[in-house]
Amino acid sequence: MDISYLGYGIGAAIISFFLTPLVRNFAVAHTIIDHPNARKIHTKPIARLGGVAVIVSFCAIIAFVLITQPQSLRFSDVVLFGIDANLVGVLLGIVILCIVGVIDDVKGMSPWIKLAGHFGAALLVVVFGVKIWWLHNPITGIDITLGGWTYIIVPLWIVLIINVVNWLDGVDGLATGVGVIASVILFFLARDPEVNQPATALLAIILAGALVGFLPYNFNPATIFLGDVGSMFIGFILAIFAIISGGKFATAALVLGFPILDALWVVIRRIIRGQPIWHADRRHLHHRLLDAGLSQRSVVMGLWALSALFGSIALYSRTHTKFISWLVLVALMGIVGLLLVVREVKQKNV
Repeated sequence: MDISYLGYGIGAAIISFFLTPLVRNFAVAHTIIDHPNARKIHTKPIARLGGVAVIVSFCAIIAFVLITQPQSLRFSDVVLFGIDANLVGVLLGIVILCIVGVIDDVKGMSPWIKLAGHFGAALLVVVFGVKIWWLHNPITGIDITLGGWTYIIVPLWIVLIINVVNWLDGVDGLATGVGVIASVILFFLARDPEVNQPATALLAIILAGALVGFLPYNFNPATIFLGDVGSMFIGFILAIFAIISGGKFATAALVLGFPILDALWVVIRRIIRGQPIWHADRRHLHHRLLDAGLSQRSVVMGLWALSALFGSIALYSRTHTKFISWLVLVALMGIVGLLLVVREVKQKNV
């Protein structure tokens, strides 16, 4: 690994590590607390807003890079105010999500307003040039040109991943750890000579560092949560990594495969039951594994391992193999889900 990349990641980790306790103290002092209830698994009040420390760390290192070597963060030929246009869109999107997330963590927010914020951030990214021009068909091997469809597909993808990671953040350290794994996988992919996207690699290692610095406080037993501001930010940036400077769509979809499948299953189940899709419950995979008797740490480390396994497969495989791996993951998730359902039915009949 290039020492300069590692240095930026370490810098983000150091800032995040020392900033997180300050954010935690602020949240406690201002009663920005996540209280226990029947749906949640923590048994004592925990500070929110941890994502603020991650975001500030991430943006502080980006600001340093832009001041010292702005050419390192160039994704396109268009520059605005001395900053790459794609990056301007990403930073503006972060500002929107940060505002929405903080308000939601502090006061609560209507799901519709929050969703509007998600789409607003996603559309800004497209307006400033982050697009998907084509997708590779793993079955025929023929590239699919998207044209104007990119203005629909990119926002939908970004909003999907924002909510996938938001829903994933239900067990101490799970979303943070998966964010680290996904960032590292995408870093190595961007550094591959065939891909050769150093700017994307730089952003990925900075995000990984910011999350690593936060993780000691967020791992079980957590003393601070990411909050919506943090989980939405992670989902947003990972979604961007999948498309900026060329497609890493299949890799990101595989490394985030289990939370994506879990989210789709939860949405389908809520629709069938006539419930609003934003209706919170304890039917996510991580909740059901906890109900099956596994500890928080076992669930988190097991799902981390699953994410790392399929991410590594994606890193060293072509599109066709990634597609086969996705089908394997679907089958694996189906088997686990079936076993959990059978166990729950047996328990009800006892």
